[in-house]
Amino acid sequence: MAPPLPSDPRAPTRRLLQAAADGDLAAFKRIAGKLDGGKGRLRETVEGVRDRGAGALHVSSGRGMLAVCSYLVEELQVDVDAADDSGDTPLAYAVRGRSIDGECEIAKILLSRGAHVDSFSSHGTPLHLSAFCQQDGVMKILLDHHADFNKLLKPVFTPLIMALNAGSLKCVVLLLKAGADVKGVGTVTPLITAANNGQTDFYKCLLEAGADPNVPDEFGHLPIELAAYNNRRKDVEILLPVTSRIPSVCDWSVDGDDPMYKMSPADMKLAASEAYRRQDYITAMKLYTRLTDICPHDATLFSNRSLCWLKMGAGVNALQDAQICRLMHSDWSKACYLEGAAQMLLKDFEKACDAFFDGLKLDPASDEIAEALRKSFESLKISHAAKVGIGLPSSQKKIIR
Repeated sequence: MAPPLPSDPRAPTRRLLQAAADGDLAAFKRIAGKLDGGKGRLRETVEGVRDRGAGALHVSSGRGMLAVCSYLVEELQVDVDAADDSGDTPLAYAVRGRSIDGECEIAKILLSRGAHVDSFSSHGTPLHLSAFCQQDGVMKILLDHHADFNKLLKPVFTPLIMALNAGSLKCVVLLLKAGADVKGVGTVTPLITAANNGQTDFYKCLLEAGADPNVPDEFGHLPIELAAYNNRRKDVEILLPVTSRIPSVCDWSVDGDDPMYKMSPADMKLAASEAYRRQDYITAMKLYTRLTDICPHDATLFSNRSLCWLKMGAGVNALQDAQICRLMHSDWSKACYLEGAAQMLLKDFEKACDAFFDGLKLDPASDEIAEALRKSFESLKISHAAKVGIGLPSSQKKIIR
C-alpha cells in the first residue's frame, strides 16, 4: 500500500482566503482560529496570510463581502492600508470589484477606519480606478473624502482623462464639479481626448468647465479638425462657435472643408516641402501627418515629419518617428541620424552616440553623421566629466574622423 500523500502546508491559508472571497464568515473564523492555534494573536495570524501580497481584507473587499470586511476591520482591526505586491490597498480592490451593491459600503467602512484615500500604485489611486471602472457611486464617496482629482498617473492619465477614455459621463461630471483641471497634460487635453473618442455628449460639460477648444494635439490638430476629419457633423456644430477661425479654411462653416483634405497626395507632399522651406514647421508637420494616414508604409514621410519635430523642439515625437523609420528600413543611415538627433535633443547622449555610430557604420562616407557623432561624444564626455573611463570603445573612436 502506497504511503499517504503529504498534506499541502499552504492548504489552510488558501482555505482562509477562499472563505474571505466567498463571504463565508463562519468558515473564515473557524479556519483563522485553527491557524492561530490558541495563541490569542488572531489579528497577526490573519494579516500574515497573503497571496502575492493580497490578504483577506483585499480579497473580501474585491468581492464585495461586507460581513467579512466588517469583521476584519471592526473586530480584528487589521491594517486597512496594507498593500499587495502591486501596491494596491483594500480600498483599491473595493473600487475595482464586481459587486456593485457591496463596494460602496465597503469603501465607506475602509475610509471611516482611516484608509488612505490617495494610496498610489502602478494602477494609480482609487480615484483613477473608479474612473477606469466607471464606478460613479464609489467616485462620489472618494471625492467626498477629498481624493486628489488631479493626481497624475504617468505619462498623461489624470482621473478625468481616465473617465473620458472609459466613456463615463457621470464620472466626468463628478470630477468637473469637484474642480478637476481641464487643461490636461501637455497636448493631451480632455477636449482632445473627447474629440478623438467621438464623445459628442461630453463637449458641453467640458466647455462649461473652461476647456480650451483652441489647444491642438501633438500633431497640431484642433478638436474641431479631429471632428471634421472623422465626419462628425454634430461635433463640428458644437465646436465651431467656440473655436478661433483656422486661416487655411476659407469657408468657416459647418460644411466648410480644410483645403488640405481635398489635396492629392502629390500636392500635399509639394505643399509640405514648401512649408518646411519657409520654416512653417507646424503646417509641414500637419501635412506629413495627413500623408502618413494615406501612405502609412512610406518611411520618407515619417523621416520628414521627424525633421519637423526636431525643428519644433519636440524631441519625444521626433524620436518616435525616427524609430518608426528604423523599423521600416534597418539599413537606412538617415533614420539612424534622425534618432541620434532626437536623442541629443532629449539629452540622452549615450543613446545618441549609439544611433550616430550605427548610422556611420551604414554610411562611412557621411561627413554629417561623423560630425554629429563627434559632437554627441563630446557632450557625453562633458555630462560624465566626474566619471573616469566614460567614452566610446576604441572601435568607435577609429571611425570618427
